[in-house]
Amino acid sequence: MSPRRLLLLVVVLLTLGALFVIQDDKQFPTKYGLDIQGGMHLVLEAKDTDKIKVTPEVMQSVIAVVRNRVDATGVNEPVIQRKGDRQVLVELAGIKDPDAARELLGKTAHLTFWELPAGAKAPTPTASGSDATQWIKTALDGSMLTDAKAEPNPQRGGWEVAIKFNGEGARLFGEISSRNVGKPVMMRLDDKEISAPIIEGPILGGSAEISGNFDAQSAHTLAVQLKAGSLPVPLEEVETRTVGPTLGQDTVKSSVRAGLVGFALVVLFMLAYYRLPGVVADISLAIYAVLVFAIFKLIPVTLTVPGIAGFILSIGMAVDANVLIFERTKEELRRGRSLYSAIEIGFKRAFTAIFDSNSTTLLTCAILYYFGTGLVRGFALTLAIGVIVSLFTAITVSRALLHTLLSGGKGLKSPVYFGVKVPAADKAS
Repeated sequence: MSPRRLLLLVVVLLTLGALFVIQDDKQFPTKYGLDIQGGMHLVLEAKDTDKIKVTPEVMQSVIAVVRNRVDATGVNEPVIQRKGDRQVLVELAGIKDPDAARELLGKTAHLTFWELPAGAKAPTPTASGSDATQWIKTALDGSMLTDAKAEPNPQRGGWEVAIKFNGEGARLFGEISSRNVGKPVMMRLDDKEISAPIIEGPILGGSAEISGNFDAQSAHTLAVQLKAGSLPVPLEEVETRTVGPTLGQDTVKSSVRAGLVGFALVVLFMLAYYRLPGVVADISLAIYAVLVFAIFKLIPVTLTVPGIAGFILSIGMAVDANVLIFERTKEELRRGRSLYSAIEIGFKRAFTAIFDSNSTTLLTCAILYYFGTGLVRGFALTLAIGVIVSLFTAITVSRALLHTLLSGGKGLKSPVYFGVKVPAADKAS
């Protein structure tokens, strides 16, 4: 088997594999961004406190904590970026519970531990005013946590949050639990009591459970807040917008319709103007589209409306590469070169122009992806993937297909099938 036929066999197998990936939505689901599947758009503003003023360094810490909390939820391609001096823009695709999202992102989640004075009795529910027992804040707090996760409590029912401390936290918690056996130790979250369990014995392993009136969602939210860290300053919600999927789906339908119409027009143009090479270009273009979409699902790429636009734009660039190649080939045929010689020279001379133009496009995509955010990065990524695949299909697949077709039939070797008029003398001969 010749190298070109072997290459075509590999391309056919790749295309069949790509078609399998495309149709298998269960194992390889297509992921969509906020503008398509809907979600939440939030703008949070950092507020000064008595101890901390909002500075660029504080905002960096705020954004890091917010990002950690969002990452723990598994949201696809979240947008988290600074807006102005003290605001954070957050876009979460697919979020179905806006209240849960606000609770997760806006809470400062500062966990502290409190104990009773030596010899004091636990406060009763009716204790108040000057007769109420005063709690003492310990040196142990949430900054010493290394892990937090929600777990069901089979004994008491409901849910709890299992926490683990670092070395210093384990030492402090061991000391606190040892001197408070038979007495409660209170845990407060943002100065609000959430649990005050009775210590049954010294806890020296650095692990504990926060029990309270938790359900699965509230326990998970608290675990994420604690594990991600405390916000250095409180965040106030200044803008909230719930994005419904209807507008995005309508936009996608319009984009897909426009892409299909454009694809069909390109196919007809290539057939009418370039004839046999046009057939080859159309086959390469179909293979290109299948391979690119399969790559989107395998990575996976979160598709947004600008991302779909980048994909459609890359289709045009893939056609452009074939146009350059075939125009070079026609020039050589007009100069009297043989068919095979004209094809080889056409591919070689067009390669430099194709490589240069695609390289500059890839460089632009890299800059957009590095400095951009959200939708801009989606556009850059889909365009870059399309450009890379188009280099393969235009240079390699089109060439192998063209040579295979010509070697299979003598009647296809006339320059007429390449859109080049044969001189009258040649016709007579």
